[in-house]
Amino acid sequence: MNINPLAVLTGSMDLLKNILETNQDVYWAIDKTGRFVYVSPSVLQQRGFTPEEVMAQPALDSIYEEDRTRAQQTFALGLEVIDKGLSRLPAGKIRLRQPHKKGGFVWTEVFSEFFFNEDREFTFVLGVSRNIGPLIAAEQEIAELKSQLQKKPS
Repeated sequence: MNINPLAVLTGSMDLLKNILETNQDVYWAIDKTGRFVYVSPSVLQQRGFTPEEVMAQPALDSIYEEDRTRAQQTFALGLEVIDKGLSRLPAGKIRLRQPHKKGGFVWTEVFSEFFFNEDREFTFVLGVSRNIGPLIAAEQEIAELKSQLQKKPS
């Protein structure tokens, strides 16, 4: 049985593209200049922006202003890994608010992985942003119910 490696690779790329472009999560890549080089089409559903609109801005603009310092600290921590001689930082996650085109924000859980070249220089970061708005609302409701229960006399 002859297997055409190019056909297998092309099929794998088509499958990957289909996964990235039909998932509700937003997949993205940021280069060493801090700009997006890829944003999946699901960003339109999640945040109201087209991928092109998001990629036209610095990556930091995709984070709600009040959360930017925390995001920058996480990014700086990722860059420190080069001192440890690793070629990539294991995937991490952070909860961030991201602006919606119509105003306000969307709560997201952002998973990201930093990559470095052989000289231990940062090259890019890959990530995914998942809408966790319903989870945040449920957590707030549970906290409120707990607070009400604690205030009730026994």
